[in-house]
Amino acid sequence: MKSRIQGTPAPAPHPAELARASGRLVAGIDPFALFCAYHLGLTEQGGYRFQNIHDVARRFHVDTATIEQALLAYGLDTDRMLSSSFDAAAAQVDIQVSPPGVDLLGLAQMHWELLLASTPAARDWKRELDEDAAENERTYSRGPAPSDEE
Repeated sequence: MKSRIQGTPAPAPHPAELARASGRLVAGIDPFALFCAYHLGLTEQGGYRFQNIHDVARRFHVDTATIEQALLAYGLDTDRMLSSSFDAAAAQVDIQVSPPGVDLLGLAQMHWELLLASTPAARDWKRELDEDAAENERTYSRGPAPSDEE
């Protein structure tokens, strides 16, 4: 399949899209619902509350191994999320700091579409760690703070 730009291949569909389209759902768990619960903290009532894997498993009436299996099958696992162009941290913050009255499910849908359109992005872990170390050095190695008595 070719994209609109002549000669460049269209990106492969995201695993979550493939699972939804084929009806091959892990334990009947919808990929979007799992994304909302696990990555964004959306509750069944449409509010926000941090939910760990145990909370999410209870919500879907399965064990944590099934949630892990679904996350992997749908491409929603941590490794894939960190190695893509999708900004999961920004999506989480958008949900967490939204004022009352904001349609969180609609906001989640926008982030879902961004996730589905994201591309794999190789991370340069050495560069990132070196940059973090340099930033820590600048931040925490400034010497003692001047005293008020001087």
